[in-house]
Amino acid sequence: MESEIVERDGKLFVLDPWQNHFSKPIKYRTCWPTGILASQYKHLVGQKCRTNGTGVAILEDKTWIRLEHGPDTTPDPDQCEERQIAKSPGCHEYRNGRWRR
Repeated sequence: MESEIVERDGKLFVLDPWQNHFSKPIKYRTCWPTGILASQYKHLVGQKCRTNGTGVAILEDKTWIRLEHGPDTTPDPDQCEERQIAKSPGCHEYRNGRWRR
């Protein structure tokens, strides 16, 4: 899954791509703190990266960034994003990540 380095509140975060919730009609993006000040590493903002569950984000140029608490890092709920998925015409139930007839 390809994520992106973003600046939020003066710090760098790893922002995952949009995903559909499995049982609720919402799309969400998870935002992982790095603890790094954006003012010191402005050149990283906007770069694409990959994470693999080890607490490290690997950028396209093979540079790596450790998440704030390594593999124990949890998403920052204040920086995560959610959007409603509109009900499709003729559909009655949201299940398994999509509206169904």
